[in-house]
Amino acid sequence: MTYSLTLLIGLAASLQDPQEDQVENKRLIEVVETDSIRYELFVIEDAEGLARQYMAEIFTPVCHTDKCYPVYINFYWDLLGNFQQFEMPEGEILTKLDHIPFEEEDYDQLEAILSNENSILGDYSITDLVGSTNTAESNGVDAVTGATSKTIQNEVISGAVYSCYTLWHLAHGNLAERTRAHTEDQHTDKTLVRFLESGHHPYQYWALEKIQEKGAENDPRFAGPLLQMIRGKNIFLATHLLEELPTEMFQSQERQTWLWETFEQAPYRLQTDILEKMASLELKPESQMQLLAQLEESNPAQRNKLFEVLRKQQNLGKAQQEMILTYLDKGLWEQELLAVLEIQHKPEKEVKKALKNNR
Repeated sequence: MTYSLTLLIGLAASLQDPQEDQVENKRLIEVVETDSIRYELFVIEDAEGLARQYMAEIFTPVCHTDKCYPVYINFYWDLLGNFQQFEMPEGEILTKLDHIPFEEEDYDQLEAILSNENSILGDYSITDLVGSTNTAESNGVDAVTGATSKTIQNEVISGAVYSCYTLWHLAHGNLAERTRAHTEDQHTDKTLVRFLESGHHPYQYWALEKIQEKGAENDPRFAGPLLQMIRGKNIFLATHLLEELPTEMFQSQERQTWLWETFEQAPYRLQTDILEKMASLELKPESQMQLLAQLEESNPAQRNKLFEVLRKQQNLGKAQQEMILTYLDKGLWEQELLAVLEIQHKPEKEVKKALKNNR
């Protein structure tokens, strides 16, 4: 077996959003040749030299027992090794049983098969998937006399079981791991910022994880993009960030004002998550007043969340305590408001009187 591996200098200092259109350069980063595969792995860069995606020009034999045929195919992955697409080099085709060429719908089906990273093709060996290993008279490598297992019939192309199996494992196996490892090895802080701003959620989650490992969430380079993601369209990502970002990021009045402004423009579900985050904070007087003012505008479920936050605030000032007394004078939410007043470290005179009268 011959094996040669060349790993060139890594990615540019920052990485390109995979949705950018212009591609200027295909830079070789790895060459591998073994008995079972030969490929050249490239990083594709835009005109500014920023990495966009990975691409491999692959030659592999697809074999069943002693019958093999060569496959030439190009694969593409994003910068974290997630399979994106394949293409056939000019003049190359894929074939099925008896060397029948793939039709257009076969290529479409193969695209769908390869795009499914959770395919059960990953759970079986090839011998598990075919009912018989006896080779038919045909030279086609998928020409087996046994019927393909019913378990797998919807996961492969009829007459191309071995092709589907081989190519799926190439799309999601060692090659994909090599691309991700290359990004892991070569990423910089600029890479992380670019990933955060990419709008591509796998990049954003990955960058967040790297930033958390460094304890750098409040670093000005990262904090701005992280906060903007909370205001983005991906509510699941926003919720995750509210859970993960440290309370230290929201201790200043400026950040608490930003959080409240985000609450006011957020969908209802995210408003609940923001209130849960606020419950972990020692709020500034302005933020406390905003919470108290929101009580009259909230539905019962949201009002309960507001009271959860207020019951964590033991430093309400004179204006906030007087506002609570005003609500009490109106006969509003007596039990909940008194519970907030009872925990105050410095209750006002009128508050002490109200608490005494209600004991």
